[in-house]
Amino acid sequence: MKKVLMLNSMSFLPFQGRYLRVYNEARTLVEAGYDVTLIAWDRDEDCPAFENIDGIKVERIPLKAGFVKGPANALKHIPFNAKLLKKILSRDLDVIHCFNLDTMLVGLSVAKLRRKKVTLDLCEPSYYSNWPKRYLPLIKTIGGMERFLSKRFDCIFVHNLYQMRKFKEYGVRHLEQVSSAPQTKMIVEAPSVYRGSKQIVLGRIGTIYPESGFEETVDAVRYMIENGAPIKLLLAGKIMDVYKETFESLVRPIEAHIEVTGPYHPAQLPDLYARTDLSIQLYRLTDWWMNITPTKFFESLAHGVPVIVSDMGDLRELIEKHQCGIVVDETDPQNILHGMEQAIRDPERIQEMAESGLRLVREEYNWDVMGNRLLNRYNSMFT
Repeated sequence: MKKVLMLNSMSFLPFQGRYLRVYNEARTLVEAGYDVTLIAWDRDEDCPAFENIDGIKVERIPLKAGFVKGPANALKHIPFNAKLLKKILSRDLDVIHCFNLDTMLVGLSVAKLRRKKVTLDLCEPSYYSNWPKRYLPLIKTIGGMERFLSKRFDCIFVHNLYQMRKFKEYGVRHLEQVSSAPQTKMIVEAPSVYRGSKQIVLGRIGTIYPESGFEETVDAVRYMIENGAPIKLLLAGKIMDVYKETFESLVRPIEAHIEVTGPYHPAQLPDLYARTDLSIQLYRLTDWWMNITPTKFFESLAHGVPVIVSDMGDLRELIEKHQCGIVVDETDPQNILHGMEQAIRDPERIQEMAESGLRLVREEYNWDVMGNRLLNRYNSMFT
């Protein structure tokens, strides 16, 4: 039995971003007969040190750290990586699977030293580009390291089409698009039939934190309310502590039109989407967001919910090809209003977009397809 050691700089908790991606990949390998251990970073020092989650052996390194942008918090990576190195240096393994750049150097170094296979898994297209601009030289240095070291891995797994083009330009030969797609069991049989109910529910599902597009979403909703639209905004997800005060001030003027559920478990997603008529995914196109394809995009389509999105990542490319949503300019309230009204006033169009989105996830963007890609690459490393 081949032993896989996965390295993750998050705590591996259900409400965290990338949880489902990491879980799906680890679980797929377990089901295929691989022995999988995931070493995670317990940033709050309150998680179990050892767990077995559906066959995935989880070990956590407790080390207090937040998520403040910039080198101040990044310095915590030094002791984390030191602990990680000590933990894995003599570990019995066949493959080291590094999630994101935080674990790249340690994982690659140990694998090469011990002549083992090593893979790099990059969900985000531009790591650290959300740091303040004064750190631009450091960001460029890290980007240069990514470009240089990416060709040293046995395979690079990426999330979207932008990343595929990026790493092909770098000259990476062993490259696979394994998108953070929903599990097949999450895909509904048919979308709910929307017939223009008295109140339209706009769903914004996912963690809420600074510069994640939440301000633009609230502006759009407020503008629609002022124009008489009978809407409700459903907010589901953890609100980061550093953003709670700002969040409360933003929602206070329209709180009568907002429902806040707080953190949710992935098992609650079907119910949340069942209550949503349109999924709102507006993001400010900063250096961080402009090339991202949100996982909520495919989740929404899998639940038969059309999307209204910013022109980011490969979303325009996918939407224009498959007619499963509407792209708007998140900086222009009139354009957002126009996009929302197009959908709300045309129930047949909502139904058509929902059905097109379901076809896309059934045929191309589901975990059965992505999991097979992952397994094929893994199996090819040992043949």
